[in-house]
Amino acid sequence: MKTRLVLALAVLLSLPGISPGAIKPVEHDYLREAEQALRDNNEEAALKALDAALKENPDEPSAHFWRGRVYAGKGDFDKALPDLNAAIKLQPNNADAYAHRGYVYQKRHALDDALADFNQALRLDPGNNLALFCRGLLLGERGDTKSALGDLDAALAANPDNIEALHSRGQIHVLRQEWDEALKDFDHCIQKDPKDVAAYTGRGGAHYLKGEFKEAVEDYNKVVEMQPTDARPLAQRGYALAGLGEKEKALADFEAALKLDAKDSAALLGRAEVNRVDKKWGHALMDYDAVLEQTPGDYRALLGRASVHYGSGDVEKALADYADITKQFPDEAQPFNDYAWLLATGPKDGLRSGERAVELADHACKLTEYKNSAYLDTLAAAFAEKGDFDNALKWQKEAVKLSGEEPADVQEDLKSRIPIYEEKKPYREVIK
Repeated sequence: MKTRLVLALAVLLSLPGISPGAIKPVEHDYLREAEQALRDNNEEAALKALDAALKENPDEPSAHFWRGRVYAGKGDFDKALPDLNAAIKLQPNNADAYAHRGYVYQKRHALDDALADFNQALRLDPGNNLALFCRGLLLGERGDTKSALGDLDAALAANPDNIEALHSRGQIHVLRQEWDEALKDFDHCIQKDPKDVAAYTGRGGAHYLKGEFKEAVEDYNKVVEMQPTDARPLAQRGYALAGLGEKEKALADFEAALKLDAKDSAALLGRAEVNRVDKKWGHALMDYDAVLEQTPGDYRALLGRASVHYGSGDVEKALADYADITKQFPDEAQPFNDYAWLLATGPKDGLRSGERAVELADHACKLTEYKNSAYLDTLAAAFAEKGDFDNALKWQKEAVKLSGEEPADVQEDLKSRIPIYEEKKPYREVIK
């Protein structure tokens, strides 16, 4: 499960060090009125007072800054940006103004502008909490998880109670496959707020990815209890139940999720996978197609559909699917491996190609640094189909060596192909 970082609007008015007390009063105390309105959570009254302050003095930087902040907090970024621009022009050393304008750019997906503003805010104030937090999220989105982690660590060092930063750091740890560190952050969130839905969801995801399916189910139970009308936690729990081998319960969760949201792609994919494993090809294909109708380039649905076509004996459609997937996803090893396996071991003589299978299998092995026993098994089968049995034996024996941590039946399956290649025969898979 691919996890996405979310920037909370509430962070604008919750960060320490930039409280409404920073507003300085001007004539008629309009700014003080705005300060009191913000303390009372009355945004409309605050805006009215700030409008009056700027009518009286259009060059009052604090009024521009705070009106920009309020608009940003309301999600009205088109109105927030001119005020924050004015605040920066009037006070070019205001780190908070740069941080908040960066936030607005980030929400408008102008990420280069956002990064420039966060960098400037941190040059002016290296401990600026909002800039550290937001830049950490932006860098995480861009895949620079190491730098993102540094920013979020710094944000939390300055404000350990920043729950949004804890959530986000937990998600960064998940992206880095640092499951235990992620669990610590989500645990901390739950200790602070036992009803923190996002923390239970994040912790459930970390448990799932760590292979701790029982613990994942327990966390998703909490989320389902707190959000009974949301399809997503039902689908997530379905995957965890499937991980436990409880297919019927998993299927029930996917069905329940789809009753709440008939287009939920996670639930459609989960139900498709259960049906594919049970060889209910028609049902599985229907769900994969439904996902692809919504998202034509969905990798999981494309790969699942190809597998269904192969499993159901429709080899021509499977080959067409794999050809398409390998073009769309040249850096994903599995479709190259599966395509090669079909070309090397498929049941139809006219559709096999040892030479092409070797090219595809070798690409999959290069992507995984020749350390995946299943992919080496495919490379060996491709060489055998090509008639190069010396290389077939070489790579099959290497596949066996690398399979020490695989289940016993998998190891025996890999070993079973060695005598076939010793007899200079290619391997043929029988589709059951």
